Amino acid sequence: MSLLNLLSLKDDEIDIVTTVVQKWCSDNHMPIDGERGRYAMSEAVRLTMAGEKSAPMLAEALSRHMRLDQFKRPGD
Repeated sequence: MSLLNLLSLKDDEIDIVTTVVQKWCSDNHMPIDGERGRYAMSEAVRLTMAGEKSAPMLAEALSRHMRLDQFKRPGD
């Protein structure tokens, strides 16, 4: 998923995605411009495009996905 897909979202969806990802990165001590931060942004955009529109639900879905992904990539 390219971050260019972010441009296909509505303004309010972009605000939700960026706020959720910034909080996730802060909570997990990850730089938003690092590999995991970019991956979280890409995943948040994918989740939003798939229909996850509320900030609390998006935050939960993103956290769940990132936890599961951590088990797939234990070296990160």
